[in-house]
Amino acid sequence: MPGPFTTRLAARTTVAGGIVDLTFDVIAPAPLAFQAGQFVTLAAGTDATGKAQRRSYSVASPSDDGHHLRFLIRVIPGGAASDLVDGMPIGTEVAMTGPHGFFVLAPQHPGDVVFAATGTGLAPVLPMLAELSRRTETGRRHVYWGLRNQEDLFVPDEVTDACAAAGAQLHIYLSRPSPGWPGLHGRITAPVLESLPSLREPTFYLVGNGAMIDELKKGLVDAGVNRKKQIRTEAFFD
Repeated sequence: MPGPFTTRLAARTTVAGGIVDLTFDVIAPAPLAFQAGQFVTLAAGTDATGKAQRRSYSVASPSDDGHHLRFLIRVIPGGAASDLVDGMPIGTEVAMTGPHGFFVLAPQHPGDVVFAATGTGLAPVLPMLAELSRRTETGRRHVYWGLRNQEDLFVPDEVTDACAAAGAQLHIYLSRPSPGWPGLHGRITAPVLESLPSLREPTFYLVGNGAMIDELKKGLVDAGVNRKKQIRTEAFFD
């Protein structure tokens, strides 16, 4: 079972409206072994009844560096964990457990790879792209990233560079863009489904908003995609 470990907050930066970029140093035991796509859980105080609260966050840092953990978190006003991490002094020690989760890359992809992420659901995709950049698979790679508006875009240059390093084509869709937005409009569900005829033996990684995942998964299965072999999911509360 994944055991407890101790970390120390090393850096915190606001990278977009309501989104913070946090880096923790892993103190003990170190290094932490994890796979890209997995998450860890931290204590977030107690609720009104005195019951302990815990929150889980996907690791956004590379899986080959177990001495540091990075998280890209949307701060929700009034949220126990968000208030905790947003106001936490640099140097604070934080107990965590993990790694947890099975939203990880398949050992081998027979064909193309498609990521469909909304909001901070892109966080685990970054280390997954880093792992893919070291593989010799020949399939094409696509990243569909859905957000509401320009203010929700975070670390765009890093995302572009990560996609380029992995040989992935990046498609950013805004559902509520301002009139001057020059990019793609709408939600990502339809474009992903429309891409199906051009894909070869695709594997899909769906991460982010639960409604998006349910809708897109249904559309893929209805189109003949094998749910168990070709689709992996991780729901976010973003």
